[in-house]
Amino acid sequence: MENEEIISSDEKVLALVCHLSMAVGGIFVPLIIWAIKKEESKFVRFHSLQSIFYHLAFGVIVALLIIITAVIIVFAGVGFQSLGRQASSGIPAVMIIIIFSFTGIIMLMAFGGIGYAVYLAIKSYNGEKIKIPVIGKIIYEKVYGKN
Repeated sequence: MENEEIISSDEKVLALVCHLSMAVGGIFVPLIIWAIKKEESKFVRFHSLQSIFYHLAFGVIVALLIIITAVIIVFAGVGFQSLGRQASSGIPAVMIIIIFSFTGIIMLMAFGGIGYAVYLAIKSYNGEKIKIPVIGKIIYEKVYGKN
């Protein structure tokens, strides 16, 4: 069973703000909150660190998807050029489909990422120590010790 700690409403609000910064404020908000409160509150330190790593992971995934999209578009364009199509004949339909498909995926990821951050914010505001996949357990053990 987890050690029961008393979590103030200020700590809950700070944890909420850390997670909501995914939509407004970016990674700097949880970084600042972590730097100011890391020694005062384990609860705030736990949620701010999770938020920081969530921002980083999300940013890397979106950047990789954008790079993959660009590479596919470049290779598709080169392939169409090598087939003898002229640049003046317009963009091939396959490239338009690829562009719209990957743009849709990126938009879904953005809304999903923000939606999950809102879920984490609500849970943290309720005083829960919810762990994000992969890194959450590691951060929990670093902040609270092994349980």
